[in-house]
Amino acid sequence: MLAGEGVGEAWLPHLDLMLSLQVSGERYSAADGWEPIPFFQAVYHSYAVFFGNYSSLTMPPYDELWPPEFAPREPLALLDRKFSRQFQFEQARAFVWGQQPTLANFTTEQLTTRAPEISFALQLARLRQRETAYLLHGTVLRALALPVTTVEMDFSRLSIYAGQRDALKTFRKSQPLVLSAAWRAPHGDAAIALVNIGDTTISLPLDWNDRVGEIPVQGNIYRLDHTGRKHLAQFHRATAAVKIQLPPQSACLVEWVSGETGP
Repeated sequence: MLAGEGVGEAWLPHLDLMLSLQVSGERYSAADGWEPIPFFQAVYHSYAVFFGNYSSLTMPPYDELWPPEFAPREPLALLDRKFSRQFQFEQARAFVWGQQPTLANFTTEQLTTRAPEISFALQLARLRQRETAYLLHGTVLRALALPVTTVEMDFSRLSIYAGQRDALKTFRKSQPLVLSAAWRAPHGDAAIALVNIGDTTISLPLDWNDRVGEIPVQGNIYRLDHTGRKHLAQFHRATAAVKIQLPPQSACLVEWVSGETGP
């Protein structure tokens, strides 16, 4: 397989993988009012695999080619825990956008020193591995409008390699506690990918009633998470709504699967 840096239409016939770092754009660019969206992924997801993330729990490593005056005082030092939600947000954004999970500057010590954050990232990676029909081979659909709470969170602006002249900068930015995206698998079934990065359980109504042309005519609704697959309800034509409870720091896919109604 051949991977390239960045995404671009001209490279689609030549590359299997494309590095897409916009999922962690806050790490390398100051708050400027712009918000990354998965536009390239929505159009070209079926033509290439997107990967990459500056999502890291540490300061950058040291490269001996750096000017000594710009080297980190302590390479790979753990970042303050106040940036843990930023880490979860970046991992969640990559997950719902259908990108290959990526973790920068991982060290084995983080399995204990940052166990909750690593556990969260692994949860998303395992769920993606089980649902590649949507998140790897699927097509992006128009997102559902969800009543999601937004909160201000701390962001670190710090690349993972170069750009250390200004050292660590911080800022605050409002972001939703639940990230989501709608997907259709090649076989026609549809799903909503959901991630809750908040600290409390969130109740969400998922209503596809006004967009029945994007899902099968009838079938069953299932929830897939780390505990397994659970039947939630039946749907038929214009009855395609369901309400779910999303625990803190958790992810799931809710599927609208075609077929005879009944679990």
